[in-house]
Amino acid sequence: MKKVIGACGCICSDCRIYEKDCKGCHAIKGKPCWLHEVGLDVCDFYECCVMDKGLEHCGECREIPCNKFWENKNPAWTEEQHKKIVEQRVTLLKGLAQNKI
Repeated sequence: MKKVIGACGCICSDCRIYEKDCKGCHAIKGKPCWLHEVGLDVCDFYECCVMDKGLEHCGECREIPCNKFWENKNPAWTEEQHKKIVEQRVTLLKGLAQNKI
């Protein structure tokens, strides 16, 4: 299966609900099923990147990694785990941006 990557660098196609309840952030216009849990109408990454800046993903933004990457931490993760995940997502997104024609 082809990897589907969200605006924030999460690999949508690796998620347990992908293709069941979600088709990835671009297909659902930044409105994943978990938004009610965080009190948002649209994912803040998607809103900033795609809707406000007209970018495909955060890797095309000069500000990566912005505060959104550091503030959106899963409470179950340690600071070290969170830092590693942010670094992986930033590397993935910058790679996507460099390979864009």
